[in-house]
Amino acid sequence: MKIIDKAAWQIDGGMPDDIVVSHFNIVFSWLLHHDMLTEDGIEEYEDGIDDCASLNDELVNETGIEFLEKCYDEYLKAVAKEFYGKDLGGKILNNIYAEYVKANKEK
Repeated sequence: MKIIDKAAWQIDGGMPDDIVVSHFNIVFSWLLHHDMLTEDGIEEYEDGIDDCASLNDELVNETGIEFLEKCYDEYLKAVAKEFYGKDLGGKILNNIYAEYVKANKEK
């Protein structure tokens, strides 16, 4: 199983539970709106994201995993100081995704 991130990793790293859950809600919502969740991922999101959330290849489809493998660390760096759990509407993710799509078109 490919695991990109787990809420527990962030919580164990010292992030408050509520902020981590908010972060994962933002990411799952964004992935849903970009057709990158599997049926299990959609179900997980609809059931409610909690402190056991995980971004992995059972919940995120191949396109989503490819994007996250290439760009998730960049996203974490972009939101690290003041936007972690607060990237409302996934604006930062949208910007990173636009650059990702542009780079892949140029190949």
